[in-house]
Amino acid sequence: MQVGASVAVAGLVGLGTYALSSHRNKGAPWPPQEKLQPDEETLGPHGFTKQWKNAQGYKIFSYFWPAKAKQSKGILLLLHGHGTNVPFEFLKNSRGAGFDRIYRGSWIEELNNRGYSCCGIDVQSKGRSEGCKGLQSYFESFDNVVADELAFMDRMADLGGKGFEAGLPVFPFAVSMGGARAAMMILRDEKRFKAALFYAPMLSLERVSKKGLNPYLKPMIDLFNRVGPTWRLAAVDKSKFPNLQEEFDKDFFSYHGNTPVRLAAEYLRVTEHIMKNLKSITLPFVTFHSEGDTMVDPDGSRRLVAEAS
Repeated sequence: MQVGASVAVAGLVGLGTYALSSHRNKGAPWPPQEKLQPDEETLGPHGFTKQWKNAQGYKIFSYFWPAKAKQSKGILLLLHGHGTNVPFEFLKNSRGAGFDRIYRGSWIEELNNRGYSCCGIDVQSKGRSEGCKGLQSYFESFDNVVADELAFMDRMADLGGKGFEAGLPVFPFAVSMGGARAAMMILRDEKRFKAALFYAPMLSLERVSKKGLNPYLKPMIDLFNRVGPTWRLAAVDKSKFPNLQEEFDKDFFSYHGNTPVRLAAEYLRVTEHIMKNLKSITLPFVTFHSEGDTMVDPDGSRRLVAEAS
């Protein structure tokens, strides 16, 4: 028992040393202010951005692409994934790795052409949004990012203007971790939405938690969460598609490091809650998910289809 305890302590010290040495808070706070504004090709002819302060006082970066029709049919609320941002997730790669994605030829342009407005925010500490302690890709609670999304919906008409008027039907368009945010909002106040679109949503982490060292780290996550919430210990799988991985690696506003302990703990907490409450979801939805997904558990989508009311 003493040997086992010594090994555990040594492992904890070693992990802490590694985490502190790889801590991503070097230099100025995130995000760099001089790089914030997307260029014209990213925004397109009618797109624009707005910043606003959330309840914690962080500046949240938001994007708007109004429908081209005189009257919008509805609003797609864009919810990006864990390491990315709204432009990377929803716009088109046309200029190659190392350049921002563009509006022309994207899903957003097609939705605008069909009469739907699109908007979304970069999650606090991700993309172009500020966050806790000036860190990139770190927040204290998943509840805070859900609260930001709901606050954004409340401000949408004022921030977005024409095409984002109050009373228009809203459809979450959620990718990866955005799926968890959408599910939590739906569970909290389903009446806000007309229907939902999920694309590889992060609803379950059961399969991922069994890979590599995760089975050994998961029982210790509560301890790590208390002593080193900002430690970046949870590795993220690489994409199966080399071109996409290269583009992600060279995207300035995407996050490329390990996942902080606090975020890993919050993702586990939230996905467990979602899985226990799928039967409470009653609004129409569609979900797309590859069985070969190595980053997000496809069983979450499978159970959503099977169990949602």
